[in-house]
Amino acid sequence: MVLSRRSISIVAVLVSCALVTSGCAAGFNAPTNQQKATGNGRMATVGNIDVRAATIVIDPTKPGKAALVGTIINTAEKTDTFTELQVGAPIGTTIPTNLELAPQQPAQIGYNSDLSVIIPTNGLIKAGDFLTVRFIFANNDVIPLSLIVNNNDGVYSDVVVP
Repeated sequence: MVLSRRSISIVAVLVSCALVTSGCAAGFNAPTNQQKATGNGRMATVGNIDVRAATIVIDPTKPGKAALVGTIINTAEKTDTFTELQVGAPIGTTIPTNLELAPQQPAQIGYNSDLSVIIPTNGLIKAGDFLTVRFIFANNDVIPLSLIVNNNDGVYSDVVVP
């Protein structure tokens, strides 16, 4: 099969258009490569600990407290402990947790769980804000995350903030 010059030109233009419109021609600085993680349910893995679907939930009718929601998985062969949650500005506090993390077992915090981590907020946060938190463990490196604050409605309607 022999392609004419016109056919080759058309193919070249189409390939160029596809690269430009998809952002592939921009390389590693393309906007599609610069996206940040979603605010609802942040995830991170550091060492032997996985933090999944982590977020902060408030009840707008009860200002002053927030609840941490998420799952922590210890992938190590030995037990670890989630010792504390450090919460950055504007709250600036450390909450002792002392939650034992069994090997290879998920520990769900928040709704559908007996485990809870309550954050005193003094009314300083609202839905849509981001809080910088640090998960501190006995045998693992620190896991820093920026978590979005959500109202307890929609997918978080079952979250009870005491």
